[in-house]
Amino acid sequence: MDMTISAISSSSAGSAPSGAGAASRIQQLQRQIKDATNELKEVANSDADAKTKEQQAQLLQTKIQMLQAQIEALQNQQAQQAQQAAQRGTEAVRQKQDDAVQSRSRSNPGQAGLGGLLDEYA
Repeated sequence: MDMTISAISSSSAGSAPSGAGAASRIQQLQRQIKDATNELKEVANSDADAKTKEQQAQLLQTKIQMLQAQIEALQNQQAQQAQQAAQRGTEAVRQKQDDAVQSRSRSNPGQAGLGGLLDEYA
């Protein structure tokens, strides 16, 4: 039970992880899922009474579900950050293009607009 609580608190505390930090955290969570799955197998094969096995199995299954939810949240965050980075890149390119058009228009005030640019290259 303590391991479940520590896994939850460590992911919810602090700021959002960076892209590389998120990937590292996902790997860490995947290892925890693997460990919990192995523990679940050990519980099934243990000599404990049925009620104890059931309780331990339920706790481990809940832990696995919470770890999977944390991974999903980190993956969603990574996707959102990638989308925002792509949008920033597109906006930067668009701004550079707009700046280039404006500088040409300022240097040739009589040929402002698209027609002026077409004449300039024709």
